[in-house]
Amino acid sequence: MPSYKRRGVKMDIGRRGFLGAAAAAAAGCAVRPLAVGVGDKPEYHVFSRVFQFIRDYDRAADVIRRCGYDGVEWTVRPKGFIEPSCAARDLAKAKCAAEKAGLKAESIVVSFLRGDDPGAEDIVRAAADAGYKSFRGAYFTYDPAITMRQNLDRIRRGFESLERLARKTGVKACYQNHSTYSPKVELFGSVVWDLAHVIRDFDPKHVGVQYDVMHAQAETGPSWMHSIGIVAPWIDILCLKDFWFEPIPSNPKMWRRHLCMAGEGIVPWGRYREILGQYAVRPRYTVHFDYDFPVDEAGAIRCASADLEFYRSQLG
Repeated sequence: MPSYKRRGVKMDIGRRGFLGAAAAAAAGCAVRPLAVGVGDKPEYHVFSRVFQFIRDYDRAADVIRRCGYDGVEWTVRPKGFIEPSCAARDLAKAKCAAEKAGLKAESIVVSFLRGDDPGAEDIVRAAADAGYKSFRGAYFTYDPAITMRQNLDRIRRGFESLERLARKTGVKACYQNHSTYSPKVELFGSVVWDLAHVIRDFDPKHVGVQYDVMHAQAETGPSWMHSIGIVAPWIDILCLKDFWFEPIPSNPKMWRRHLCMAGEGIVPWGRYREILGQYAVRPRYTVHFDYDFPVDEAGAIRCASADLEFYRSQLG
């Protein structure tokens, strides 16, 4: 279990900003003041997956707000907050719930891979109608039966389909670098350099990156510091999580990543902040909780609030 008791919880719910009242009123939402960054102050949003035990948009948004966050990234996928078949109805409802709680809701996470997959356009058009700005899809994988160049060409065509969808709808398509989690499945983008090779052909207005420093470090070691620079113009969101390496019990010579609470791992957050400043990356963060996160409201608030307090102390 996570040692969330080792850090005190600071309930930072005093941030206020009055934005979008007219738009929210037009949507039929009575809203609290939106919690937003001021000037260069970073925004911290929540990747909502771990809050899915709360099967109600209003209640979930209220809990996330009580943790002190500025926004929420809703999941639109099977067994997510929003079922894909209900996207046309529920994306607007979920955004309204967030805004009533004083949160932003600008991005969603979907399960489709390509922009021309069945149902993809319906979901993204519904997101556009509800006012979302970006979506993150599934991960491309390498096919060991073909060459690296053939793989990159195939994946580039996938990105072309995502860009077409983004241009048609006005909702940016984003891709997250994710470390490979199985020796049988090699994920494209895990080392970031391959992602940079493909994404350089696309307009950052329509295709972006959700840069994940934990996955970059887990996959490439210290060289993650160089990977930010090559994708910096495309970075839309910065994903936050922490980890350490531990030996695999069945084979102690092999190591695996162990996800943990913020500040308990090996990600060098001070250096990370310096590099972001070096490349003038806009500080907009989405916090992920991939460790053994509690599935009760009180425990969720303790952990999510403690993680946020740590990230603010390190990143601003």
